Amino acid sequence: MRHKILLIDDSQDLLDSYVAFLETATSYEVRAAASGRAGLDIARSWRPDVVVTDIMMPDMNGLDVITHVRSEMPPPLPVIVAMSGFPDVEREAHDRGAEVFQAKPVDPDDLVTLIDSLLEKRKPPAHIAAASEARRRHASEVAKTAVAAILERRPYFAKVAQLGTRLLSRYFDDADAALLLIGDGHLKVFASSGWPAGMQPEGILGYALDVVASGSTLIVPDLATMPNGSVRSTVPEWRMLAAVPVWSMGGPAIGALMIADRRPVAFDVHDLAILEHIAARLADVFSGTATGAGVLEGPAVLRADSWRHAFSSELSHLGRGATVVAALASLTVPTMIPVRSREQLEQLVRATDETIARLPARTALGRLTPQTLAAYSVVGDSAAGERTVLSLIESLEAKPGDACVAIISATDVSPGDGGTALLEILQSVLASATARGPGTALGARLAPTAIERPRAA
Repeated sequence: MRHKILLIDDSQDLLDSYVAFLETATSYEVRAAASGRAGLDIARSWRPDVVVTDIMMPDMNGLDVITHVRSEMPPPLPVIVAMSGFPDVEREAHDRGAEVFQAKPVDPDDLVTLIDSLLEKRKPPAHIAAASEARRRHASEVAKTAVAAILERRPYFAKVAQLGTRLLSRYFDDADAALLLIGDGHLKVFASSGWPAGMQPEGILGYALDVVASGSTLIVPDLATMPNGSVRSTVPEWRMLAAVPVWSMGGPAIGALMIADRRPVAFDVHDLAILEHIAARLADVFSGTATGAGVLEGPAVLRADSWRHAFSSELSHLGRGATVVAALASLTVPTMIPVRSREQLEQLVRATDETIARLPARTALGRLTPQTLAAYSVVGDSAAGERTVLSLIESLEAKPGDACVAIISATDVSPGDGGTALLEILQSVLASATARGPGTALGARLAPTAIERPRAA
């Protein structure tokens, strides 16, 4: 009989790579689950020989999986391997019944060697742990080199990145936002909406480490349900956490971009898509492939691609009754302020502060062309949202009342084109406003209405 191997991890990409390698390189029968609960159900019915489980998973963490397997399943019990990028949970994993605790990241070859040794009742080779540590050191060196290079070219980038995290914080209703990077073997705050640089945020650092080590994203609706060693009891106020890895060019993850809140804030995969996009733009900056600040196109103004990506992600919420107010304005916004001196940096900070102070949550500004400013806001009331967006645009005008503006409110629709059709309608409305002369503002509202069908005679 072939040995049965069960892999449990909330990173689908990681699971797919492990499964593909194990099925190609071994004769094992392999199954996988992308959540703790699903993995536990498979373990109960399938009775695997080895269970390899991640620890940091949002629906049921790996420690609880271990406890249920050990307490509910009849002998012979499977051998359990606990994996995590957060070493503080190692002791608890062993206490609950894991034979092996393996630090992430783990190479697929090493995973096979580890499983082989356990099935043969041998101690796992020491080189596996050494290899994981070597990969961590390599990632640390890559991150240190990338940060040093970007700061040499743009010495004030850390402050510009801080402005970006403050904008991200305001977008998610003043949640804490931070960019953490590996340096000297430790994961520390590089830029944040509120935390000082170099800080290791207590209570959530372990989750960020796990994201960097695994290269996978993480959404935790309520941190109180997650294991975090002794830290969990000392920082009980943290609730929601979302984190995505920041990658070096063609290399390992060198950090994480994260959102954390003390409130149980709703955060879904569409919100995660926004966070992933911003993390990718920051990675471009560190790789030297981005121009300007990589994310900002002016004071609190997103680049066109970033604005369109966020807009498309938000439109995915519309089918549940939310309203998006979108606007285009014939308004030349300031170009990206070059940050080559302390004076220019202070100018950018002041201008961004003024703009952020006016931004409601779930509101974004972007420059689609040098002469066209785009804005959207996710609101509960169309009329109030229209007034808010119009007021925001007017606050940016050099001569109040001079720009032409087009505004559309869309409610309870589910566009499948990323908002392309809505933007085309906006362009047409803006053209009509421009034809009527400077200072014209036109609006339209879109909401599906049921039409009574005539009955056949």
